Amino acid sequence: MALDTADEPDDPVLSRAAQELRDEEVPSWVEASTAILTALRATARRTRALDASHPGFVDGDSLRVGDHLVLLSIARALSELPCAVKGIDLEVDGRRCTGVSLDIAVTYGQDMAALAVTLTGRTADAVNTTLGTTLTAEDVAVHVVDVLLP
Repeated sequence: MALDTADEPDDPVLSRAAQELRDEEVPSWVEASTAILTALRATARRTRALDASHPGFVDGDSLRVGDHLVLLSIARALSELPCAVKGIDLEVDGRRCTGVSLDIAVTYGQDMAALAVTLTGRTADAVNTTLGTTLTAEDVAVHVVDVLLP
């Protein structure tokens, strides 16, 4: 689209602003994306190191996994369920994960018993897969913090 300069306003401020906009370089998406990723990588995130295990460990081997990875694993495991996860808290004793507490919002009229069984099972599986622990569904507490209209 060509700009028609014949219709340019007589106001010198508007003319200068229009000229500045025409002369300004617009960064490409690749440059903007690179700048955003660089800024994100430079941002510090606090995390707790949690003990993890692996079936091939021998005495003296150790592995630590950041709690952000465990939280992400749980969130992904629960993402397709018919509820909204409002909060996930890990119960930690020293560096050992001993349980999980979930805050959820559910739709009114939903079968809570079936949902709770699915939530606790998937959460325990996600933690066990990520950390190599042996949490059970009984180690997961579910708290309904909101009820939504259908």
